[in-house]
Amino acid sequence: MSNGSVIDKFRKITRVSAVALVAVMVMVMGCSVTSLAATKVACIGDSLTRGYLLKNPEESYPSQLQKLLGADYEVKNFGYTASYVIDDGALEYIDTPIYPDSVAYDGDILIFMFGANDIRAYDWTPKYFENQYAKVVNTYTRSNKQHKIFFVIPPESRDEYFSLQRNAVEPTLKVAARFGATVIDSYNLAIGHPEYYMEDKVHLTGAFYEKLAQLAAASVKGEITGKTIRGAEYIYAPEETVSSEVTQENNVLYAAAQEAKAQRDEANKPYLEKLLAEHPDYETTGLYN
Repeated sequence: MSNGSVIDKFRKITRVSAVALVAVMVMVMGCSVTSLAATKVACIGDSLTRGYLLKNPEESYPSQLQKLLGADYEVKNFGYTASYVIDDGALEYIDTPIYPDSVAYDGDILIFMFGANDIRAYDWTPKYFENQYAKVVNTYTRSNKQHKIFFVIPPESRDEYFSLQRNAVEPTLKVAARFGATVIDSYNLAIGHPEYYMEDKVHLTGAFYEKLAQLAAASVKGEITGKTIRGAEYIYAPEETVSSEVTQENNVLYAAAQEAKAQRDEANKPYLEKLLAEHPDYETTGLYN
């Protein structure tokens, strides 16, 4: 056999081995290759994103969103219970151990749902909430990636202590406008369904999260669109038929929440006046660096 024949045979064997090696790698790493190609979705928020009190974590809205979006998407749950976006909250989200991971994930799609905790703070104002929310979201946009951003308005609590999420709609729209984002309002998904609420009247069942996941999936895929308000797209969950009994109960709860808020505002008035005297620009600058 000539030297040329030996060399040609060696090259052929090398090519076959290389092809075989690639095939084995694809078989072994198939899931990794798929996940690298998938559109990354980061769900960021408090206990309503985490799925607090659910016996089965798979009932959380991010988990159900993953099932609806399918293999072309990878959905990660970065919810952290009891967290706030305002920097005077008991637990600011950016101080939680999950926050660095949520930023490092660098999702292609970012879905934020905050406000359920923030809105009950004594120093909550629409302006303060808007600016603090924007400050948090801005930390996710520092990469060169073009992110698609959604903001979810949380459902109303049935506990008067937690105040009314309707008060957070306007500032959330303003935040969304800053980022060219979409607002998804979940109000109608739960308002007619007291059975969706846990015993604490704040957290919700998998049945609610299924509906929220369906609305979020349709929004992400562009299957539904909303109207433009304040420069942001606003998707409002379709209205449902609500029984007269539930409507009456909701009216009682709404009145109780309004009265409770008025009482809290009066009780907190001296503390807020002291805060404003010491930090007159806190709504814009925040209280802490």
